[in-house]
Amino acid sequence: MTDATSVSLGGETVKATIAKFTMAVIGFVGTVVFARVLGPTGFGGFYLLFSLVKLGDRAVNGWGTAVMKRFSEAGAPERELIGGQFAFTFGWLVLTGAAAVFASGWLVSYTGLPEAPVLFVVLMASVTLYEPIDRVVQARGLIGASMWIDTVRSLLTFPIQLALVLLGLGAAGMAYGLAAATFLSVPMLWYFVRVRPTTPSRETLSSLWSYAKYSIPNSFLGQAYDRFDILLLGFLLAPAAAGRYEVALKLTVPATFVMLAAQSGLMARVSRLHSQGKGVSDDVSNTVAFSSIVAIPMLFGALAMPEVLVVTAFGPEYADAASLLVGLALFQVANTQSGPLTSAIGGIDRPEINTRISAVTLSLNVVLGVALTLAFGAIGVVIATVIAETLRYVLSARVVKRELPDVVLLPRTLGEQVAASVLMFVVVFSLVRTIAIDQWYVLLGVVAVGAAVYSLVLVAISRKLRVTISGIVGSFGVEQ
Repeated sequence: MTDATSVSLGGETVKATIAKFTMAVIGFVGTVVFARVLGPTGFGGFYLLFSLVKLGDRAVNGWGTAVMKRFSEAGAPERELIGGQFAFTFGWLVLTGAAAVFASGWLVSYTGLPEAPVLFVVLMASVTLYEPIDRVVQARGLIGASMWIDTVRSLLTFPIQLALVLLGLGAAGMAYGLAAATFLSVPMLWYFVRVRPTTPSRETLSSLWSYAKYSIPNSFLGQAYDRFDILLLGFLLAPAAAGRYEVALKLTVPATFVMLAAQSGLMARVSRLHSQGKGVSDDVSNTVAFSSIVAIPMLFGALAMPEVLVVTAFGPEYADAASLLVGLALFQVANTQSGPLTSAIGGIDRPEINTRISAVTLSLNVVLGVALTLAFGAIGVVIATVIAETLRYVLSARVVKRELPDVVLLPRTLGEQVAASVLMFVVVFSLVRTIAIDQWYVLLGVVAVGAAVYSLVLVAISRKLRVTISGIVGSFGVEQ
């Protein structure tokens, strides 16, 4: 069977990145449609509920990370690992279902959705079945397959959601549509697993727990950190504020695609090589060099036309989200640099370090987030998140440099990406000042010009990028 070292990390990353961008187009269309149809309150209510679901599924996600780690190691007891995952998932669903019944009144009040308790259970069941199986596919190094199945899920999600919303289900239609598409996508993932589960031995459970006792807290802390902003806005301000934040965040999500595509493959590859006593520094360095290749130009693009991006795409009622866009784009630059370092630390079997770093950064984000939101409104929580993510990067970089001293943290390639982005900014800023951008197709044209300038300049000045592209093309030829 395929393992993480028998496939090209670069090739799988490219496949996964293309899938991510395809998903982004689908997701962006869905976001625009549902944000306009449901308005800030209904749209924000759904994302408040989904944020709670994603916080509630962290135990299964963390256990799944432990399964992924052990599955990627040489000589792994694959059948027992899959059996252990299914058993844990079932037990957690029973617990969260009971919790939803107990907290039903609060769920309705917090989200503004009368069906919130039922929606919570349905969404929880779908994501806790899908995500652990997806991690096993990633553990085999098949990041491209994982992401393309997720793309198919997105293709299914939008029309189902749209039909249900148009039938009058409102925000509940978004939840039921997502759950239905997720359940329908599970068989496609299982095709790449094809391992018959069996009862795990005590030794296998002990091995899983030795990693999961850190990966579960890491997953809780990570998701709390990722969704803290929107949860805090829903608590301190209103669902409408959360809806505006989500709109700004959606515009910056493509910044993470390369990093996310490479991150899971990097962890599986580092885990496999580390378990065999082989070096991993080159893989980590290469991932760091290119993980922000989209995030950096997106930051400069947001600086060039923040309000134009938000208002043209989502309408004037979301104009306040423009002030959040630049801060979130800056956050994504730090995020795309710290993400590969977190994966590398987990891959060398040091999850406890990630736990400590996550606890410190979340604590800082909570304290600063509450204080700055009360003082400055929604922009305050964004400022807090940028500061916290910068701290995460600094702490992770220190650990990686200590454990893997040959890793290059600030490669020349990053400077080349900044230089190309500055030139792109000049071109885009000039266009924004000379033409009226009041239609979506005009906005797309300006974005396309900016992307073309950035890409052409970067290819021209970056020898490492040209070599990497050549290597990836060669790997596709070998795989074929």
